Amino acid sequence: HDGIAVFGDSDDWLGRPVSTGERIMLLANPDKPGVLIHLPLADAIALDIGASLKLFLTVMPLSPLEAKVTETSYQAVLSPDGVASYRLRAAFDNREHPVRIGLRGTAKVYGEWVCLGYYILRRPLGTLRGWIGW
Repeated sequence: HDGIAVFGDSDDWLGRPVSTGERIMLLANPDKPGVLIHLPLADAIALDIGASLKLFLTVMPLSPLEAKVTETSYQAVLSPDGVASYRLRAAFDNREHPVRIGLRGTAKVYGEWVCLGYYILRRPLGTLRGWIGW
């Protein structure tokens, strides 16, 4: 496939043996940029494919980009920051702003509407459930 090879630092691989199946780089298509989101377990909500989100990039925080969730993981993995989180992938609705590979920011993900009591008591009930072991 055509695209851009993405890897951290080429000097990291000098003189290092490589095992079969080890990821060396990613291949990215610059014509179809996407979003990778690490949703921490503490903030996890029920999301469906097609859920909307706003991406606030650090380089342009006052111009959020609209996107839709295209893929969700069902198993939590460690994020690059070391936090257990679910991986979400999203695609932009339209490309009015030029985006490039490697930009970072904050995503606001929209789920289904819930009552205010559930929203306020969700974390305390989760903590209580962890203490009780239920």
